[in-house]
Amino acid sequence: MKTVDADRDRPLSRRLRQMLSLDPDATALTFEDRTYPYAYHLEAIEDLDHLLGDARIRRVGIVLHNRPALVAALIAALATGREVVPLSPFHGDVGLAEDIASLTPQAVIADPEDWARSGVTEAVAGVRAVAVRTGEDRALRAQPADWTADPKPAGPSDVAVLMLTSGTTGRPKRVELTYSRLTAAFTAGGHGEALTGEPRLRPGTSILWGSLVHIGGLYFAVGAVLEGRAVALMERFDVAEWAALVAEHRPRMVGLPPAAMRMVMDAEVPREVFDGVRAVLSGTAPLDPDDADRFEARYGVPVLTNYGATEFAGAIAGWDLRLRREWGTAKRGSVGRAHPGVELRVVDPETTAVLPCGEIGVLEARGGQLPGAEDGRWTRTTDLASLDEDGFLFIHGRVDEAINRGGFKIVPSVIEDALRGHPAVRDASAVGVPDSRLGEVPVAAVTLKRPADPGTLRDWLADRLARYHLPAEIKIVDELPRTPSLKVSRPAVRALFTEARR
Repeated sequence: MKTVDADRDRPLSRRLRQMLSLDPDATALTFEDRTYPYAYHLEAIEDLDHLLGDARIRRVGIVLHNRPALVAALIAALATGREVVPLSPFHGDVGLAEDIASLTPQAVIADPEDWARSGVTEAVAGVRAVAVRTGEDRALRAQPADWTADPKPAGPSDVAVLMLTSGTTGRPKRVELTYSRLTAAFTAGGHGEALTGEPRLRPGTSILWGSLVHIGGLYFAVGAVLEGRAVALMERFDVAEWAALVAEHRPRMVGLPPAAMRMVMDAEVPREVFDGVRAVLSGTAPLDPDDADRFEARYGVPVLTNYGATEFAGAIAGWDLRLRREWGTAKRGSVGRAHPGVELRVVDPETTAVLPCGEIGVLEARGGQLPGAEDGRWTRTTDLASLDEDGFLFIHGRVDEAINRGGFKIVPSVIEDALRGHPAVRDASAVGVPDSRLGEVPVAAVTLKRPADPGTLRDWLADRLARYHLPAEIKIVDELPRTPSLKVSRPAVRALFTEARR
């Protein structure tokens, strides 16, 4: 018995198959020196159906490197209405095996190198899942197994992706993104025509380097198929490789989160690389307005920020070029306005009363892509925010990042922004660590553009911040620890200090 027709008939799944079939010989992907046509994805759909066979096998774990066969596996699973369980290739062997054992996917797709990792085969055998490996010519083929596949049954579900959060503030968790929410997210993000309009392939090539394990990379990969646009795939971000692809393909839009944007500027990428680029999209982490100004002055390309989260199935607010032309200077530092179909409000964290324009509180949102969309519930975020009288959203930090120093609440971004203002500082991250007297104190890790010492940086902060904001320790590091999506990993920053104190 093949996959249930009702699963395949979901609008998102149906549209993916429709787009792949428009011109199977047209280019879908380029990777390194090889080109892959849409037929490559169509073959993956055929092979996935054949390898899984049974309609009850719909929960598919994929060890998602940014590689063509795994992109094809992702698209094939969604195009057939299955549930994707992203498995991080960045986990250690034990962590990956534990994920497989605890998440109990009914099938696991992985590259041969991941099948060879310690404990992976044993974990898949333990849940008696169907074993699939990637191949050279066709994306998917059977992985030799010495067990009989008999996976745990999965009931009916609208879950499209059991998405892994980035883990920037704590241990990563899983978020259920349903087909209906994912479809709403694509519609709100400007893909409405791609879902309902006349299907067509578009000229040009977009560049994808964001990890498929995280919402930004996954959203981009699926959105490119919906738009009918080819993708130049990178396994990870490398400034020289990225700049060469931009110069070759001349995309109208490129994505650069704050860390990557600073890397591009630090590498002094030539201005002509951006010929033809109309805008740079930036998200995943807060963007310092000074960095945006510096980038725009150097390259003559506007930076459009957006705001979203894994739990929201993507961005829920942002800028576009029209808004930028009308409001750019006046709303400096804003992350834009709510996307169509999304409502925003700011509430008092204690009373939940809605706050007036300009006051800082906890951001809440509702809309079709958010949890509780079916009954109109507001979703409370973990972000401190304000909304102005024109509906522009400003983010002021995270509630769960606030450092409580003897009763004084400290938002880390206040320390970080002040440190980044020092001419020697490239980047900074402030976190709280336990303190026997005050409960918690701030500390900061800093990377430098030129020599400076912690005492000099502390004097700089003393002239600019309240005394209770001053870090108890400033550590100079070569690089800030980051997640695969280039967000700073606060748990890893905290470990720089707590492990040293043991």
